[in-house]
Amino acid sequence: MRHALRSLIHSPGFSLAVILTLALGIGANTAVFSVLRGVLLRPLPHEGGDRLLYLKQSATGTGQQNTAFSVPEIVDIRSQARSLAAVAEFSSLTFNLIGAGEPVQVQAGIVTGNFFEVMGLGAVVGRTFDQRDDGPGAAPAMMLTHAYWQHSFGGDPSAVGKVFRINGRSATVIGVAEPAPSFPTENDVFVNMVTSPHHLDATMVTGRTHRMTEVFARLAPGATVEQARAEITALTARLRREHPDAYDPGAGFQVTVAQLRDALTEKARRTVLLLTATAALVLLTACANVANLVLTRGVRRERELAIRWALGADRARLRRLLLTETAILAALGTGLGLGLAYLGLDLLVGFAERFTPRASEIRMDGGVLVFAVVAATTSALLFAFVPSLRGPEESGAVLTRAGSRVTGASQRIQRGLIVAQVAATVAVLTAAGLLTRTLLRLYAVDPGVRLENTLTMEVPLEGDRTPAQGLALQEEIQRRLAALPGVTEVGVGWNVPLRASGVQLELKAEAQAQDPGKPKPVAEFRTATPEYFRAAGIALLQGREFAATDGPEAGKVVILNRTLAKRLFPGEDPIGRRVAWTGDVLRFIPLSPDWRTIVGVVGDTRDAGPDAPPLPAVYQPMTQNDFGMFPGAIVIRARGAEGLGPQAARIIRELVPDQPVERVATLGQIREETVAPQRLNAILVGAFGAVALAIAAVGIGGVLAFFIARRTAEIGIRMSLGADPMRVMGMVLGDGARLLALGLGLGLLGSALAARLIQGMLFGVPPQDPVTFLSVAALVSLVGLGACALPALRAARVDPLVAIRAE
Repeated sequence: MRHALRSLIHSPGFSLAVILTLALGIGANTAVFSVLRGVLLRPLPHEGGDRLLYLKQSATGTGQQNTAFSVPEIVDIRSQARSLAAVAEFSSLTFNLIGAGEPVQVQAGIVTGNFFEVMGLGAVVGRTFDQRDDGPGAAPAMMLTHAYWQHSFGGDPSAVGKVFRINGRSATVIGVAEPAPSFPTENDVFVNMVTSPHHLDATMVTGRTHRMTEVFARLAPGATVEQARAEITALTARLRREHPDAYDPGAGFQVTVAQLRDALTEKARRTVLLLTATAALVLLTACANVANLVLTRGVRRERELAIRWALGADRARLRRLLLTETAILAALGTGLGLGLAYLGLDLLVGFAERFTPRASEIRMDGGVLVFAVVAATTSALLFAFVPSLRGPEESGAVLTRAGSRVTGASQRIQRGLIVAQVAATVAVLTAAGLLTRTLLRLYAVDPGVRLENTLTMEVPLEGDRTPAQGLALQEEIQRRLAALPGVTEVGVGWNVPLRASGVQLELKAEAQAQDPGKPKPVAEFRTATPEYFRAAGIALLQGREFAATDGPEAGKVVILNRTLAKRLFPGEDPIGRRVAWTGDVLRFIPLSPDWRTIVGVVGDTRDAGPDAPPLPAVYQPMTQNDFGMFPGAIVIRARGAEGLGPQAARIIRELVPDQPVERVATLGQIREETVAPQRLNAILVGAFGAVALAIAAVGIGGVLAFFIARRTAEIGIRMSLGADPMRVMGMVLGDGARLLALGLGLGLLGSALAARLIQGMLFGVPPQDPVTFLSVAALVSLVGLGACALPALRAARVDPLVAIRAE
């Protein structure tokens, strides 16, 4: 060990290069393995988590990926599915929470009393819901999620037993749930059904089309996922036949059954596997570079090892010496790599949160450390056996000649490693290039609003206000905000632009028959004041905006967005035509089916994200809002809108001190949120690509420099026979260019195959995008030839007399 340390200290350049290269490769892979383990490999924290199922109903014909279930549908599944031991219900709504300091908005999971029993979760403090919390006679009760308890109550156990106002009712905190992934929405609290009276209303309990409930289930003993899937498929198909009025034949209703662990990671799986493959290619590049360095050093140590042979060392002793040296380097590289992985872990957790609720389970635990140790041990063994050891006779020949020689086998191995580095680098950079091009295409999509100088906020008002009182309060808020310096427009609507309203309803156009083979039209319900469109910068394409005369007693009017207008009236002028809300759901919500005259058409807004088609939408005047509630999406256009948030929030709190002010952001910030996953994809894969490129460049330059050092005498003879420096330089550059060309060819071939695997992550860019492939080829060629330039210049400056005399 002491000798190995002395030897490595006497070769500081070699030692530092190996340690840093291994640190980058092992560090990147350790960090990504933490994500892979936390998201895809770690068992669920739920008791019997592999027996948990998530049922999802979708209507693909209308583009609704998750329509949820109605209570009658759940009753049928609970009573008739023999493969399910128990079924739990879950709905998610946003409520105002009052009494825990400043009023806040919380995401509440409304659950049945058996929810936590089915999910296999307990309480860390207090108790969970049970049968006592079911039914209309139960007292309103609330549980805190573990994350919300830690964040808002500092983990104080005395939070249990406190009473808060939520959804206009007093609810007692009965417990804190065990930490677990929050799915299908990120929840702050859980409440029982009585806290949301609508969930116990007869219209919801009996309405088969009133779908707003998610379904979780636990497999019956002995049942398999495949059996449950087949049974649920047959059962729901029979329900559609028995209740044809509840299922639009053109909507394409279908129910899927998935294990909860798969549902939790459905959106993250492809991205995590992409990062894992990228990190593995970086590790391949690092290992190839280190192997080249070890081979190079092995050739330089031929005389030392030959002397050891002569003094009595056997092959095992020499191999043990090499293994000790590489073990030290691998240990130091792994230690540094773990430090780098730890520093980068928060970035990866934030990245994973965009795709899966299991991001909270990502950590550097014992399993991750075992991975790092295995990687280090494997590296040490590999690099210790890379150099070949000569026998006693060959060692004697080494001692009798003036210099060492590079064997053809060693050269081929070193050149092959260079080719592998280049190929891996090209593959990583191509993936990064395609993702970057995707990001640029997303930024090029017109959001349908003017992003600059626009501030938004949400003020979800609750209480016993009449519609007239709600409108008066809205007008006062608008008046006070409009008086702020620099403000030019203040609009109020149901939802903030670039964020979907979340309320999609069926509608019909007057004098147009519904084609039974096509799904019924569905549109988002929205409301707006006359100033809303100007404040958001939404273009008026036809007709007019809302006016002050569109009051409660005036004729009902609406404005359609362009997508809906084209769908309902293709090739026709929609102005003056009429539409009406329809469907069985109108029995459950306070929305009238009256005909409404279209007075305008506005541009589309990309509320589902720039990579999704615009959502069809209907805007009603705020003064004709049938719901009789004030959702409070405020849009302010002003100079210096970024700094206006605190002043605007203060004005609103003065007018409604018991209501929260939430999600204060500019439209530009909201736009950034919509492309954040794609931006993180491009940044992370691009960073891996940059590391791989740097490692490959160092490897190419180092190997060529070594070859030149070993060919000094040959170069001297060539120059003494008339070869000029430019010809020598061309010889070296040609040698490097051939390695680059072979690596590029293999890398581009691999990139073409890999691009197909990430095709689902691309937008507006074909997998074999010629711009990306040519750009990557040009970049790698430029950097690779640049790495060859220094050894080439060194070769061109060889003095023939000095070189031959030294030999």
